[in-house]
Amino acid sequence: MKRILILILPIIIVLGSSAQKLRTTQPTNYLREGPASYFQIVAAIPSLVEVNKMEQKGSWLKVKTEQNDIGWLSENSFANNKGSNLRDENIIKGKASTRASRAELAAAVKGFGKKYVDGSESGGEDISKYSDPVVTEKDMDQFEHSFTIEPFRGYMNIEKPFDLQFHEEGIGLGIAQKIASQKGIVNDRMATLYINMIGNYLAKYSKAYDLGFRFYILNDDRASAFAVPGGYIFISKGMFRACTNEAELAGVIAHEMVHVIQRHGVKELKKSEAKIKSEKAFAELEDEIGPMGDEEKELEEYADNVYQNLISPRLLSYEIDADRIAMVYLKRAGYDPTGIASVLQRIQEPTTAAKDIFDDNYMKRDDLHERLLKVQQVIRDENYRPRSDKQYADRFNSYTSQIH
Repeated sequence: MKRILILILPIIIVLGSSAQKLRTTQPTNYLREGPASYFQIVAAIPSLVEVNKMEQKGSWLKVKTEQNDIGWLSENSFANNKGSNLRDENIIKGKASTRASRAELAAAVKGFGKKYVDGSESGGEDISKYSDPVVTEKDMDQFEHSFTIEPFRGYMNIEKPFDLQFHEEGIGLGIAQKIASQKGIVNDRMATLYINMIGNYLAKYSKAYDLGFRFYILNDDRASAFAVPGGYIFISKGMFRACTNEAELAGVIAHEMVHVIQRHGVKELKKSEAKIKSEKAFAELEDEIGPMGDEEKELEEYADNVYQNLISPRLLSYEIDADRIAMVYLKRAGYDPTGIASVLQRIQEPTTAAKDIFDDNYMKRDDLHERLLKVQQVIRDENYRPRSDKQYADRFNSYTSQIH
């Protein structure tokens, strides 16, 4: 018996010392309390930081940092993506640490929005949900269990690798706050929970599953939807009325998510974005701000250009691209992907809405018709068939009955 114990002990020691070490590769890596993007952020870690892998669940890894933080990082945090890994590193580091706390991160995000987006603090509702996720693990577990997923491998390579851009999220919050202040947010807790469950569920089937999308109901009677860099997405009251089931609403949400993931709102700005240097980001959040330097002017111009791009008519090529990829998300997630065609067919009717912060040509009728033709072509090519069992009309009606 003693000999057996002697032989076993060394094995236990070896196993206990064989934890896998990994090094982050992305400029921004959110360490979360659980293995999904709706969990609270524990800390933000820059690139080239070593962590110990403890376990894995799907595309999420439970890790321990040198500061003894324990949480979950996505596989994206260790992907070998080409690009500028140093762009946001100094923002996340702060002054002398290899991590930024949840409070530091929230302050910096809000600070960027306030500083670089005029009108982002002009009163009205505060839409920031940065430290207060709308959905819970229980909500998502119950929601996800209602789906039956079928094997699907279509269009697996049409999405580009995605990495988190800290300044995009900060400026995106400022733009989202500006839009919310000008238009107003519908305070419907059930419907807001509903679109956040749909969006977080769909995110699992995208390459930006770790972004942490936020979804809001815009007080607009026109059938419209709107996406802001950083993952802030607005669905109008009018769009809710244009949908008749959950698959159609999910199609609208997926379409807007694609705009964020493919960075359609900022593609024309990449040249100036590459020049942005944010080494002083945390210091700039102090109350006393000195004269604006070249780097600050660059960020302010970037924010203004992003906003102008977002409220102008979107390029038809981007819309067609978003429809095509959104249908992939729907199919992967267990929805009827033909729902997008149904919504496009319904919202082709001309609008009588008055002018507002959105351009009148936001959804031009000719463009809608062209999008519908392209979607119908994809449906034929992929042999999609309408599936009432994958539309979830009853749940849609129960969650959205108070949207007027």
